[in-house]
Amino acid sequence: MKHTPGTQDPASPHANVSLQEQMIAVFQHLLNDTNALSARPSKRGRPPVLPPLQLWLALLMGMFQAKTSFRDIWRLLILSPLGTFPAVQMTYEGMRKRLVSLGSATLQEVYDHVRLVLAQRDRPAARSALPLASFATEIVALDETTLHTLKRLTSDLKELPPNDPHLIVGKLAGLFDLRRQQWRCLQLRTDVFASCSTGAAMLLEGLPRASLILADLGYFGFAWLDSLTDAGYSYLSRLRENGTYEIKHILYHDEEQQVLDAIVWLGAYRADRAAHAVRLVQFELHGKRYQYITNVLDPLVLPILEIAQLYARRWDIELMFKLLKRDVGIRIWWAARPELVEIQLWIALILAQIVCALRFDLAEQANVDLFDVSLPLLIKVLGGLKTSSSPLLQELVTHGRAWGVIRPHRRHTILVPALKPHGYRPLPEGMVLRRAPRYGCRHRHPRKQAFLPRYQDRFLIDSP
Repeated sequence: MKHTPGTQDPASPHANVSLQEQMIAVFQHLLNDTNALSARPSKRGRPPVLPPLQLWLALLMGMFQAKTSFRDIWRLLILSPLGTFPAVQMTYEGMRKRLVSLGSATLQEVYDHVRLVLAQRDRPAARSALPLASFATEIVALDETTLHTLKRLTSDLKELPPNDPHLIVGKLAGLFDLRRQQWRCLQLRTDVFASCSTGAAMLLEGLPRASLILADLGYFGFAWLDSLTDAGYSYLSRLRENGTYEIKHILYHDEEQQVLDAIVWLGAYRADRAAHAVRLVQFELHGKRYQYITNVLDPLVLPILEIAQLYARRWDIELMFKLLKRDVGIRIWWAARPELVEIQLWIALILAQIVCALRFDLAEQANVDLFDVSLPLLIKVLGGLKTSSSPLLQELVTHGRAWGVIRPHRRHTILVPALKPHGYRPLPEGMVLRRAPRYGCRHRHPRKQAFLPRYQDRFLIDSP
């Protein structure tokens, strides 16, 4: 039997247990269902003192409890039982060697298995966290974040000054599925000086055609936007400040409300212009001007209100980065050795997807908006000491509002000026929407010296 977040083993007695103990049971059920280790032939000789599943469970609980070092994980293992596993008698160095010998490959299999278990659950269409843009195959946000610096734990790091870039593990760059609230693709990039557009095309490999991509201005560029259109993707972006364009056709214009919806050519100069005509949406609200561009040219397919609402949801990927870096535990690195850094990254990803799945379940059972369930407060409550004979999810539904886990979210309500009915002018038939591009060469200052990263680039998640 497969167990999912928020469920309790039917065979277990209804004794009063802490929510933390219930979380241990959830983690252990998910790990026990993993075939990655059980399918491997066991070696002859004495069984290991520390089974891999017990070690992964300790790492998950350590991150869940905001531990700050691998020594804290070691104490979890030696001081008391953990789930159905007894305490072990092992030195810290012995645990560390066990970690290094196992590596992170098994954790990637654990992550893939947990994601598969969660995806196989019945999820009606109403569970989509983003019911907008029904024309799009998928809706993804594209962005990156810089990871926190390492503690100077090794001899080579101790010699570096505090602000040396080699203390930064690197960046996480990825695509976040806004409907499922899951990572679709995530890459560790170790060149901390590289621009966010470097290698961005690699993140799109495997993304279905007709998907909608939301990206911030860090990815803005005529060649990049044209390549998305040529690849069959839809995109939505803000217009760069002082960006030039030529209006080709006005779809809607209201001078009084400062609303403009038009087909434009990006680039007003011959030396720098995009190939494909795009749609510019512009309006003012409370004295602030909003400007968006998209290659979805039909306003009936993508209305102005949906454009504003969709771009506001690009913030979801920022919240997921925040979840990984602050709430589930990679703000403080437990070690500097590459294998151990990668293990900590994988544990954070596994824990984050379990907590996000529990959040989805709680929102559905409590009949509230997904964002009415606070992820940071949910994690804090789950680490509490309250005892209960009720299953975890039922306890959260019953007391979630009293504990502050369920509360009205404070995300901005996206509004646009009211549009006049029948005010749109359709595109003329036969309008030319492509021209010969000329991509201007922007001068980039060369690096004063080469940067040799401490770690290696790698895809952490590279499948839907």
